[in-house]
Amino acid sequence: MPRIPVVQLQLNMELHNQLFLLRDKSVSSTRAGSSMLRVTLADRTGSLPGVYFDVPGHIPDALTVGKGVEVTGHIGEFRGQLQVNIERIRSTELTNLEEFLPMARRPLEEMKQELDALLASVEEPNLSRLLSAVFDDRETYQSFTQAPAAKLYHHACVGGLLEHTLSVARLVLAACEIYPELDRDLIITVALLHDLGKVRSYDPVSFDITEEGALWTHLYMGASQVEHIIDGIPDFPADLRLQVVHAILAHHGKLEHGSPVVPMTLEAIVLHYADNLDGDARGAIDHLGRAEYDGTPFSDYSTMPETRLYRTTEE
Repeated sequence: MPRIPVVQLQLNMELHNQLFLLRDKSVSSTRAGSSMLRVTLADRTGSLPGVYFDVPGHIPDALTVGKGVEVTGHIGEFRGQLQVNIERIRSTELTNLEEFLPMARRPLEEMKQELDALLASVEEPNLSRLLSAVFDDRETYQSFTQAPAAKLYHHACVGGLLEHTLSVARLVLAACEIYPELDRDLIITVALLHDLGKVRSYDPVSFDITEEGALWTHLYMGASQVEHIIDGIPDFPADLRLQVVHAILAHHGKLEHGSPVVPMTLEAIVLHYADNLDGDARGAIDHLGRAEYDGTPFSDYSTMPETRLYRTTEE
């Protein structure tokens, strides 16, 4: 029986050995004292909760978040939301991850070509050497082009970091047309490097934040990595080093938003607003895309803008 995408699952459907990506799991006790397994099951089209009552004790430990599971059960409903009532679940290998992980909207190869063109466009020799030192490393390039930009709020998908980075680069290039005082090569460089730390901040399959990401933040990790690479480039100008590392550290704009310093150069200011614009706009688009239409003009609460979002009711 072919696998049914999550978005097509309906109430009372029977599932037989259905494959999912296991996004989350937890075990709790019912009022009667029996064990209950709660899971989040997903594929690239969406996710839904699952529950396994009276789960045998050995099963939860045999399941790994971020890996595949094979589920038998049926689609029920709890508090108005569909859920899988699980009768059997076991770990399995997923052979085609593209079926189970959300992918960037743009084709990956198209985005890689745009990245390569931007890298080649930087003429300032020191910045060009810095970008080559980062992206000529095969492992870094592969990880950067596959990584998510977040777990939930924006660009939470394979290739999301690359898609976000290219959008920020496009925005700062547009700003260069309006503000000719901007150093084009410098702002393109920091646009491409500003979220480098996210490569190690998020698990590439579960999208969960890593221990490093939680304890150090992607801002410090990216700035530290770039600073270390600069240290290996002979005669890299000290002032240029200050500006590059500063822009990475300051791109969240405010101390309360995670930056240890506020933007203090023109390039850092423009980078911050470009990053915010793309994150907020894509976050709003994604939120409206996920929200079910209930006939009212407002969505449910959205965390990024900290409000509900308005959508037209016109066809």
